Amino acid sequence: MVEIIVDSEKFQVDENGNLITELKKHGIEIPHFCYHEALGVSGNCRMCLIEVVGQKRPQIACDTPISAGMEIKINSELTRKVQKGLLEMEFINHPLDCPTCDQAGECSLQEYYMKFDKEGSRVAVADKVKKHKREDFGSNVIHDEERCVLCRRCVRFTQICSKTYELGIGGRGEHSKIMLFNDQKINNPYAGNIVDICPVGAMTSADFRFKRRVWHLKTTEAICQGCERGCALSVDSDKPKYENEQIYRFRARFDESVNGHFICDFGRYSYKFEQLIEPKNDNALLNLKDELKANLSKFDVLVTSSLSTEEMSAAIKFAKSFGANLYGYDDFRDESFCDSEGLKLRYPNKTANKKGLEHLQTSTDLTHIKDRVIVFHLGDKFELNLKNPTFIMPRKQADIICASAYHRDGHTINCDGILRFSKAVLSPVAPSIEQIIAYLMDEKEAK
Repeated sequence: MVEIIVDSEKFQVDENGNLITELKKHGIEIPHFCYHEALGVSGNCRMCLIEVVGQKRPQIACDTPISAGMEIKINSELTRKVQKGLLEMEFINHPLDCPTCDQAGECSLQEYYMKFDKEGSRVAVADKVKKHKREDFGSNVIHDEERCVLCRRCVRFTQICSKTYELGIGGRGEHSKIMLFNDQKINNPYAGNIVDICPVGAMTSADFRFKRRVWHLKTTEAICQGCERGCALSVDSDKPKYENEQIYRFRARFDESVNGHFICDFGRYSYKFEQLIEPKNDNALLNLKDELKANLSKFDVLVTSSLSTEEMSAAIKFAKSFGANLYGYDDFRDESFCDSEGLKLRYPNKTANKKGLEHLQTSTDLTHIKDRVIVFHLGDKFELNLKNPTFIMPRKQADIICASAYHRDGHTINCDGILRFSKAVLSPVAPSIEQIIAYLMDEKEAK
């Protein structure tokens, strides 16, 4: 660590780090478009130009080495003048469509304009260069050429992260634009991240466009349940008028030890299967409870690797109280889901807590399991060669509907043995598995 001076104030920073990232840790923002921590330095947008004492001209912060005792001025007259000039250049051909742009509220260009510029354009609307809008780039990515600041983050993502090389820059001068190579649309399992890393409204999601303004959304931190990797998510939800709360999208949340800055599209769009479902459990729960009391010896219990550690523990207690055998099921492996190159975040087991199930040391040999079995599972129904199972799941095809993994708190252990905590996103309308077990054990009423 070394000491540097920023606007006459001293800070300790990592001399091997990037100046933008290091100052961000101290709550100091240097505006930028092209630099991204996962993509490294590009140096083409020049938005991070700052005054460095001792240098003749402003320097780009993203590519300025940190040295002990260096002094920079972020709020000086020179730095602000340079930033205003760059913003004016970005707005020469940029459309004035913030009120209708789906990126409004999450747009760095809009944010920097309000912080550092607020000047009118010297270019008439009629003189702006017109480009293509609403281009379908494939994989739910919609491109707007007029809004693009040519930072190349999207291009570098396909080169560095997905290694699929679908995007490039063509044309010259003010006619430069992001293009599809050979007109082949984006086709990789991480395409949704292109929308996340775009700093402006040039890349928007066909899945989310115009469904909700972002300032109405409530964001909750959660863990993806799509596979054993357990990527960190930001879950955006809202409650439309006269309707139940809804999840509108999953976004990647930075977690250095697991997924970095990105998630796969399978996990990103899995929110569609995790909405609230009105339960109609009263008779089914009551019948199961009566049947349990009358035929204790006929039941076994099966838990899958989709459950949280807390739910598995409750199932163990439940099985013991009824003298039932407890079995585990984790055969959700799909080798085609695994990546051979690129980010390699997708793990072939498509449940979140296989390691947690292994810690229970529960038998996964179902050879002697009884035909009358209660199955606790958080996912789609799967085939079991049993005559009379009762599925308790957060799906409409369930015999008894329970809250999904995103509507209750719970811990899981990912494929690398890292304990993950996922917080409930919405208030459940169906009881959780723990509540259902408590009801069947006469501990309290299920909702």
